[in-house]
Amino acid sequence: MPYSLRRLFATLLVYCNPGNPKDLWKKYENSIKNDIQQLLLNHINEVLLSMERNINEFKDIFGNNLLFNVTYPDLRTFYSNPSFITFRIILTTKNDFVDEINDMLIHRFSDDATLYTTIDETIEPNDQCQFEDFLHTLHSANLPPYILTLKKNCPIILLRNLNPTEGLYNGTRLICHDFKSHVISATISSGDFKNKH
Repeated sequence: MPYSLRRLFATLLVYCNPGNPKDLWKKYENSIKNDIQQLLLNHINEVLLSMERNINEFKDIFGNNLLFNVTYPDLRTFYSNPSFITFRIILTTKNDFVDEINDMLIHRFSDDATLYTTIDETIEPNDQCQFEDFLHTLHSANLPPYILTLKKNCPIILLRNLNPTEGLYNGTRLICHDFKSHVISATISSGDFKNKH
């Protein structure tokens, strides 16, 4: 949740003293997020207008690869250099765009893709048929997609604290090297444990 959204909600809790904050949040969460997204887009457009440009000029920015060519020029040439990949970022306004951008970028890596499918079995076998399709549609920023596509030298981010004393904690950036059926071999790409497997 963005800082401004958390601050606004905290202000409402402190000064308006709502009867049921949880219901208030559920009712207006999407509206508040949409308002903040629109404010951000308006600010970006103001900056572009000061440069005699307009946000509408960039509607097809993903389709024409301009964004990738600026952020990751010559990806095929430098993709084996971890700092070239991990110190460049693309910010998006929605999590849906993250999956789209990741899919487009993974196709730019030259090696063969390795696919990992999440385990989607329920504890009770009788419930399996009811929830399987639902589980495949879940998209969360805290979980990998149902089908995870990886290639050699592509960056990944660790989502769990596996071994903090060895540098394997939530948010650690790694570069993939080898793939087995249940194991991804990767090297830490930044920080005190850089280049450690």
